[in-house]
Amino acid sequence: MRTTILTTAITLAVTATSATARNCKYGYNYCGRTLRSIGNYDDFIEVAMNNVGQTGYADDVLFTCSTILGNIQYVQSCGTCVDGNQGNNDYCA
Repeated sequence: MRTTILTTAITLAVTATSATARNCKYGYNYCGRTLRSIGNYDDFIEVAMNNVGQTGYADDVLFTCSTILGNIQYVQSCGTCVDGNQGNNDYCA
């Protein structure tokens, strides 16, 4: 199971770095809707949420950009996730 998740994540990382318009910036937090607006992050979002047992609507979910390749990890679900604008972290309100 862990090997499958890891393999899927690596595959997505390779695919995303070649297919997205741009990647998230390492160390910054992003709302799901922000990630979707900057690139093809649907598969990344699904994997990140499944890894922590979460499902459903991801626009108001906060993720962190966990690698320089643009991988993400789930941080938390928000009542409302706010776009902090370019160069700033997104955050829950």
